[in-house]
Amino acid sequence: MSLASRESTTIVMFVARETCHVELFAQGAWHTAALVHVEDTAQGTASPSRFEYDFDYLGRMGDSLGAQDARAASCRYPLNYEDHPEPTWPAFLLDLIPAGAARRHWEGRLNLPNNSGSDWQVLVRGAGNPPGNVRIREAVEPPAEPDGHPGFSREEVVRRAADFIEYARAAGAPVSGSSGAGGDSPKFLLREDRNGRWHADGALSDERTRRCWIVKFPRNRNDATDRLVLRAEAAYHGVATRMGVRTQGCVEWEADCLFVERFDRVVTDGTVRRLGLESLCSLAGVAAFGAPIRKERLVAAAAQFVSDPAGDLREFLLRDVLDVALGNTDNHARNTSVLKHADGRIALSPLYDFAPMFLDPSGIARVSRWRDDHGFPDWELVAEAMAPHGLEPAETRRWLRHLAGDVAALPTIMSDCGVPESVVASCEARIRRVADALAGVRG
Repeated sequence: MSLASRESTTIVMFVARETCHVELFAQGAWHTAALVHVEDTAQGTASPSRFEYDFDYLGRMGDSLGAQDARAASCRYPLNYEDHPEPTWPAFLLDLIPAGAARRHWEGRLNLPNNSGSDWQVLVRGAGNPPGNVRIREAVEPPAEPDGHPGFSREEVVRRAADFIEYARAAGAPVSGSSGAGGDSPKFLLREDRNGRWHADGALSDERTRRCWIVKFPRNRNDATDRLVLRAEAAYHGVATRMGVRTQGCVEWEADCLFVERFDRVVTDGTVRRLGLESLCSLAGVAAFGAPIRKERLVAAAAQFVSDPAGDLREFLLRDVLDVALGNTDNHARNTSVLKHADGRIALSPLYDFAPMFLDPSGIARVSRWRDDHGFPDWELVAEAMAPHGLEPAETRRWLRHLAGDVAALPTIMSDCGVPESVVASCEARIRRVADALAGVRG
């Protein structure tokens, strides 16, 4: 509570200070790893806060002090005994809070308005099963009865589409942990058991899990463009693989459903390893949704934490070339992340959410741009921007020129990978422009 006096009148203002517990999956188990204290929940993510590790957790981690990898809640908070005051929420919390369709689900379930004042409640009720290896303890739902439901066939998932979870609930199946994935399109976190039956992510034991999936659906099944974009995402994944981009897992389109095998879960011999996942937005310390962060800032953030800066920044640059050439305009800083491995390695995660978003009727703009990008990148200046982080400009310019031929071949590669011909045709002028610009890079 704070007191303010004005013209002899005392006004008492109540400030909602709250604390939540951060849990982290490490060494094969969940641990209460840290606490976040928020000064005023009414301010949403803009509230001042304080982050601190749990001392018992630090003790269990032994000689890991200073670690920034999968044992840490965020690369920005190495394991230590210090308090970390922040002017906003710790940025990594925004990777955990449900967004898009998942946020709308929790706002409806909790009868909350769609504004920043709901941020805290959405976090502490809805962030119990986000991708990665960090979650909020207060949001964790009680575990389902172990393997108490036989699950559903893939055909049932496809047929019910965005209504699948409600269908599963009505059939008496536990649905905990299914709504942790963000993004504007409806999507569920599901697991496939060894018999090919499908369950909500929190309703199947690790021992019976064969594969872990994100299943995405069109926002509107009657919108042909919405369905086209989602269908093309599977083929775009194949194009990215052909172009040498870091990809992983299976991406399949089937009758209005996009099945995406998760790369933050590694299943081996009845064990599910949960890898750390943190967005470049979090690495840059930005605790705001939809912030237009410059590419230079994201490059600097990635270079600070990844194990192989030169290799990962070249990967970052290749993805940006393809984003421009293929019209993936939805390139906000939470759509690129680092993956934190158990062996301590930190690297850009495999590509995700790569699709022809320029077709989206809502007009999605390219949010994250280079400093001198006024509608189209100047690739020579981009090469210069990489120099402070270990990529020599002349070498980068030569690499970009060499890439021109591969970019020019994209229409053929797209057709080979099953990209719908209407999408290929819509990209051809953009592809020619990028290929010509790369071929003309000097030096």
